[in-house]
Amino acid sequence: MSSYEGHRQHWRILFVDTAVRTGESLSERLASTATVAIDPHPVDAQHLSTALQTTAADAVLLAAWSLDALTRALPDCDLATLAPELPLLLVLDAPPDEANVLDDRWPTGCVWLRRDFGRGELLAALGQAQINLAFAANPDGVLLLEADQRVALANPAAGRLLGRTTADLHGHRLDLSGDDQGIQEWTAPDGRTLEWKSRALPRAGGAAVVSLHDATERRAAARALEFRAEHDTLTGLPNSVRLHQELNSALARADRDGGRVAVLYLDLDGFKQINDAFGHDVGDAVLIAVAQRLTAVRRSGELLARVGGDELVMLAESFPPGFESRIAERVLGALDAPLQAGERTLQLGLSIGVAVYPDHASDAEGLLRVADEAMYAAKRSGRDTYRLASTHADAVSQRRQELTAGLKQGLLRGEFELLYQPLLDLKRARFVGAEALLRWHRPTVGVLHPAQFLDVAETSGLILEIGDWVLDRLCAQLAQWRWVLGEDFFVCANLSAAQLRRADFAGRFRRVLHSHGLTSAAVRLEVSESIMAQELGRALGDVTAATDMYLAVDDVSQGMLSLRNISSLPIRSLKLDHSLVAGLPNDTLSAQLVEALIAIGRTFGLSVVAEGVENAEQLQFLRQRGCDYCQGFLLSAPVAATDLPGLVNAPELLRGLLPALS
Repeated sequence: MSSYEGHRQHWRILFVDTAVRTGESLSERLASTATVAIDPHPVDAQHLSTALQTTAADAVLLAAWSLDALTRALPDCDLATLAPELPLLLVLDAPPDEANVLDDRWPTGCVWLRRDFGRGELLAALGQAQINLAFAANPDGVLLLEADQRVALANPAAGRLLGRTTADLHGHRLDLSGDDQGIQEWTAPDGRTLEWKSRALPRAGGAAVVSLHDATERRAAARALEFRAEHDTLTGLPNSVRLHQELNSALARADRDGGRVAVLYLDLDGFKQINDAFGHDVGDAVLIAVAQRLTAVRRSGELLARVGGDELVMLAESFPPGFESRIAERVLGALDAPLQAGERTLQLGLSIGVAVYPDHASDAEGLLRVADEAMYAAKRSGRDTYRLASTHADAVSQRRQELTAGLKQGLLRGEFELLYQPLLDLKRARFVGAEALLRWHRPTVGVLHPAQFLDVAETSGLILEIGDWVLDRLCAQLAQWRWVLGEDFFVCANLSAAQLRRADFAGRFRRVLHSHGLTSAAVRLEVSESIMAQELGRALGDVTAATDMYLAVDDVSQGMLSLRNISSLPIRSLKLDHSLVAGLPNDTLSAQLVEALIAIGRTFGLSVVAEGVENAEQLQFLRQRGCDYCQGFLLSAPVAATDLPGLVNAPELLRGLLPALS
């Protein structure tokens, strides 16, 4: 609607002159001031509304003897809403009287001119009207407060946010005491969260300008992330992070008061069979129903948490000796009646292991380990029962020592293997990389996943030797693949906290890359969100500076990293945890969080990877939202190194995914 010549705005002005008088007309006055910057267009009063809808204009000018005369001449027009998106000027022979202004009859934001205005006065009035329009149209509330915090001026948005008209706000006292940054949050009566920010005007007698905006959605998203950091997405129960916090606090109270703390480790009997027979949707419905049943029998002061899969933990404290058995019996009884999971009625049982502090362990980790062992003893004894821990954590420590010895032998005997799960570039619709996944073929036991031995590897220090083996093996494999998969094909590998803190890790990593003729871009190292939050740059800066390595945040879902940390840490990629992806596209919270994380990645120039993609709907959702890469069983399960090239180059696999990628 506006054009510019040089730095001057070109004003196209629609004007109506309702005054009946002799002498110079408004048209003649405007013509005398018309220049390149001012282009007047007269309109009849009866055609004003039509002209406003059909003519591109930059401002509206109305002329009359007085405001009352103008109102009579335009009986069908509300001056306050006549042109809400255009600067409004009133040319009046009689200046606005006090009564009109005090009674709010004067249109908000309009500027008054005398009829004998000159070109400079007109341009100045247009500029002022434009400023007034910006003030009135601002979507955030803006207020001018006097020294006693009474409202001297407010725009319409401030009235809407505060549930008052601007007239009601005038003279109203507001309590705007903020924090050191002048920011304050206030919950409105309707539940909305409003954020204030004020700036003092010391030379204006203590007045202040206040901006006000609705922070409800932002605060809700922040609360959702905070809740997710300590709660399970599916059941809403506290997760392992919250459990450890509460358990450590309970042990501290027990030490202080001489009390007892019980940990009940719960595992659903037959849950895997239900998942296999009826699918994950029924399995999820079962977990939700179980959580509701157990919550119903939970007493005040007890905590119920989901720590993984079909495993839950109940925490109880301040009970007499022997009472732990009664707690276990009460929990078992919660599943006596069949469960309703969707349209299916199912009967499940629980295996429970019970450990008590200080009888069975001296710290939180020991207590959980002993309770876990007791739970497996309950399963071996016939299921749907409970077992009290029969040994102290020292016995568990013995078993961990045996696992440590097995890991040492496994490294010597070559019992470890790397499997690879391909990564799909969602923009180019082709496989561009793979994640290396460690497996341990332990004799007499079978194939073990990292979750079954990495905690022992970390506490024993063997994680460093295992990590060295992984990096050397995948680099050697990648060097071979490049002949068939191309120079740009990359591999992702998990990095432990111990490796990250290792003083010579940067040099070791550089030497491994160079020995296989690779650059740092070929191997993308993934650090879990929890480890990244703990380090917060202490080791990360030195490592990335020394090697220019490609570092990614793995398992992003808990909200442990703030936007400030993401912007300051030397990371290049965010990897969304499978728990977030699992709810897509139908779970509203999961969808909102995924969209927010993709937007954060885009804002900070980070690529975003989604893991755990299991169906076409999830794949299509992620692609449409701008996710960069994905992996999951929809594309392929982890495969042996010899099978990956044929999988990556299989055109029939991508053809099957084309509908979701279109």
